[in-house]
Amino acid sequence: MRSFSALLGLAACLPELVSAHGFVRGIRAGGVWTAGSDPVWFYSPAGQGPVTAGWDSRNQDLGFVEPAAFGTNDIACHKSATAGKNFVNVNAGQTIEIYWNTWPDSHKGPIIDYIAPYN
Repeated sequence: MRSFSALLGLAACLPELVSAHGFVRGIRAGGVWTAGSDPVWFYSPAGQGPVTAGWDSRNQDLGFVEPAAFGTNDIACHKSATAGKNFVNVNAGQTIEIYWNTWPDSHKGPIIDYIAPYN
């Protein structure tokens, strides 16, 4: 029973260790580059940042969404994020490369990219 309690205690700490600290810098599809997001755009006047295909947010902390916000839109692509206003043309059979910024070595785990059709 003692080892189960220790394991349960360790598991309770895990959510505090998980946080995302990255963003998609750009996408190359069929040899064509499309810019992603960049937190530096925070300093651009409102409405004057580049039009991107990916989600964007104007916050600077690159990551932590508190557990109380896990059921909100903030968990999808960060606090106060907005959907992309551009799209990437991809033909059947073309290669898609998604470029992320550098993640700290301490962040282990999967990176998942969701790709959807645009009509």
